[in-house]
Amino acid sequence: MSEASLAYLDLLADDRFETRLPRRLKRDAEAVARSLGCSLSEYVLKLMAERVAEDLPQTQEWRLTPTEQATLLKVLAAATQPSKSLTAARKRSKKLLGPNP
Repeated sequence: MSEASLAYLDLLADDRFETRLPRRLKRDAEAVARSLGCSLSEYVLKLMAERVAEDLPQTQEWRLTPTEQATLLKVLAAATQPSKSLTAARKRSKKLLGPNP
């Protein structure tokens, strides 16, 4: 189970989901859940959390206004100076590990 899907399971269960399903599917799913030591609800919740964590990033779109697009492009194109802590970390790394290849 991925870390992303586990994050869903840590959330407060504050909403309901009801569905109709074939009796045979329910019986088989209950048998599988029992064999795994959990209830049907826990089993379905785990499966749903895994699928959502896997599928969500592929289904998301950013919808930016032209102004937001321009701002994003400016931020991405802007050259930034490394922070003092990053510069210090690079020096320590070079000292410990040698120069970057």
